[in-house]
Amino acid sequence: MPEFPVDSFWSYRYVLQLTGRKAAYPPLGLLTFAGYLDREAWDLELLDLGVTPVPDRELRRRMEVADVVFLSAMSIQKRALVDILRVARGLTTPMVLGGPFASSYRDQILHPETGSDRVLHQGLDMMVWGETQSALPELLAWLDTAPAHDDGPPRLIIPRAVAEAAPGSRKYLNDRAIFRPLEDVPLPRWDLARVKAYNSLMLQTTAGCPFRCDFCDIIQFNGGFSRPKTPAAVRLELEAIFATGFRGGIFSVDDNFIGSPAATSAILDAMIEFQREHGYPFSFHTQASVNLGTPELAPLLEKMKLAGFEAVFLGIENPDEDALRRMNKKQNIKVDVPATVAAIQGCGIEVYGGFILGGDEDTSSTPQRIIDFVKSTRILTAMTGMLTPVPHTPLYERLRQEGRLRPAEYSGNNTDDAVQFEPAGMAAADLKRGIHEILHDLFSPAESYRRALDMVSAVRPQIFSSRHTRLGELRAVAVSLWRQGVQRFDGDYFALLYRAWKMDRGLRREARVEKRGLRRALHSEQLARALAGERARVDELLTLASDYLVRFRPDAPLAAISQRAAELRERARAGLLSPDELRVLCENAVACLRVKIRSHRFPGIKFGKAMEAAIKSMHYERVMGSILSAAPQPAGHLVAARSARRR
Repeated sequence: MPEFPVDSFWSYRYVLQLTGRKAAYPPLGLLTFAGYLDREAWDLELLDLGVTPVPDRELRRRMEVADVVFLSAMSIQKRALVDILRVARGLTTPMVLGGPFASSYRDQILHPETGSDRVLHQGLDMMVWGETQSALPELLAWLDTAPAHDDGPPRLIIPRAVAEAAPGSRKYLNDRAIFRPLEDVPLPRWDLARVKAYNSLMLQTTAGCPFRCDFCDIIQFNGGFSRPKTPAAVRLELEAIFATGFRGGIFSVDDNFIGSPAATSAILDAMIEFQREHGYPFSFHTQASVNLGTPELAPLLEKMKLAGFEAVFLGIENPDEDALRRMNKKQNIKVDVPATVAAIQGCGIEVYGGFILGGDEDTSSTPQRIIDFVKSTRILTAMTGMLTPVPHTPLYERLRQEGRLRPAEYSGNNTDDAVQFEPAGMAAADLKRGIHEILHDLFSPAESYRRALDMVSAVRPQIFSSRHTRLGELRAVAVSLWRQGVQRFDGDYFALLYRAWKMDRGLRREARVEKRGLRRALHSEQLARALAGERARVDELLTLASDYLVRFRPDAPLAAISQRAAELRERARAGLLSPDELRVLCENAVACLRVKIRSHRFPGIKFGKAMEAAIKSMHYERVMGSILSAAPQPAGHLVAARSARRR
């Protein structure tokens, strides 16, 4: 899969340059597709040009000797995809494209109007819509004919119901014949990837989403309902990642991680048990709808904490309810978004927010409303992009019928592309200015550091974060101190780190005082009397004790810990806890407090979070500063050759 453009918000290119990693994420789609192919019949090589740049001449030679080249791309990677096909021009090797770009932009490739679309039209031989499992028989049958590249229109593998659907229609989104269960999805071929070159690895636990936002194209090729993997399958994927030797962050790339709360709860149980058995080798981040922080899903949020989730991306989009109704984002109207953000942060999980500017309800005052909302909710990572009409969505079809679409050579990078439609509430120039206003006001250094401090203050420390310090991270800290601190002599930068250090000192001191108080109570003959009538205090002790047992006593079954905690909570409320029960409870709480005290030693949790935020802020600042530039980017793709037995 092609890498993100350097100046994409999510590429983290400037962070990676400090850590020594080559790319943020591996091409999970290609690695999973490789898992479908018979190892005895196919000799596969992954070429991720974002990890290992290859000169054009060498790239052409390697594609020339292959039997077929499989490519995958998102719309933001179109330019890189076009570059690959230009290098391959004149070769007879067939080119196959899958992934989100092929699914959403298939019409533009089949009926090109722009120069880049004509390159794709002539350079591709086959496009695959949607997921591999449905398309694989037809794809393999075509490959068995030993096809050669030609410049004619590419073939398209697509379900008939999808191909015949009216423009903008979503009637097929619940079709179980199209969107199949994920039970037969193979493990990704991690042996093909240089896993240590990536900042994070990836995992898919579910696909699809039950909501119908009118700008969203993902549900159109992943389904309009949640399709979870089994907990056993998720565990196998975690075991496979663990076997690579990788330790650190894993992005759970679900369209909506909580689309089916019951299934997600079972998956989280499997993730927690894996983490407990292996000493918490991973931390997780994912994407979810804003109802995650509601009281109804509080048990799910608690399990995410226990599993080691550190961050979640929420599609907040717009603080204005009329704008949300217009984009059919009705689920956001039913939720107190600031409260849900605070609930997630209070569980020790950072919130990333996605915002969209350019809807018909938006005016020139909308940018300031978004800025104020981001600041008030203490969100550091707030990606704001202009509305991008993606083909086959209701939004795209409505704008097409109204004659408001504007042609664009390259689409997908919603923070720096040309405006692709005529806005309703402002001029196109005002829309661009609004995006730049948001980026400038939110990501100038002083404001980034201020919001970083707010975020660090809001995210409650917890003991389930996986911390595996790597040499590259130490290097990044040293470079950050030099570039952001010394070279610029930035007082706001040092103020962020100093205040985070003070937070750690304060929290460590509080934990020490609490531990001493509990130890005195343990040595007292009147332990029950000391805690009598302090229901909130007993609840807090139960949380500390349960967290400690989950994190450091893998021999104790998770279900037993949860059941025992619930029983003790009920007994405490009734005033029925025995002295022995109170003693064991306090001993486990003291053990948890010891862990907390260690976690706030320099460099403590808060200081580490602040340093990480400062380094991210440098990336955001550079992206903001070069938002109008667009340089061609390299790409990644999978080259495959038949083994001698199949030739």
